Amino acid sequence: MNIDELLLLIEKNRMQLSKIDDELYKKIRERIIELEELKRSASDSDFFRFEDEIRTLRRIQRKIFELRTGKIISAAWAEVCGQQIGSDVENMCSHERFFFKRLMDVIKEFKKTVLEGEGRKREDRVLVRIKKDVEIQGSDGKTYKLRKEDVVTLPQLNADALIKGGVAEKIEVKEDEVSQEG
Repeated sequence: MNIDELLLLIEKNRMQLSKIDDELYKKIRERIIELEELKRSASDSDFFRFEDEIRTLRRIQRKIFELRTGKIISAAWAEVCGQQIGSDVENMCSHERFFFKRLMDVIKEFKKTVLEGEGRKREDRVLVRIKKDVEIQGSDGKTYKLRKEDVVTLPQLNADALIKGGVAEKIEVKEDEVSQEG
């Protein structure tokens, strides 16, 4: 493994991920292990040369990891926000792609938790027509006054109670009857 090639990789294309060999990290680790072995039986002059190369490889390995990980984190954030980042994904090695996908899942889950509330699941909603004036407490804890002939969408729990009590009737909507604006 040529140190100059690794240094070039670090400097090249700082905004986007550069294409790397899928085995790059493994090759660097293997070279460090090889140098450690050579160092054990080396003369004094070779010992220091091997030690220097090991230090340099570790520094480069860490720098490549840090730069690429930062770019992957940014790419995952951009993807969750709806931006297209196709070339970055193509340039990731398999370990990085796995990390990217898991990170996106974590960001999406975090976004959902923050925006929709901890542990809250979307309730099924039911479209109903109110047959009598009524005041109800919604599943959100608020009180609502509904008037005869109102057409409202209610949480399943509230709608079921009103339908069972004869205060409302369910309105069935078939998907092919709903026009969609395009």
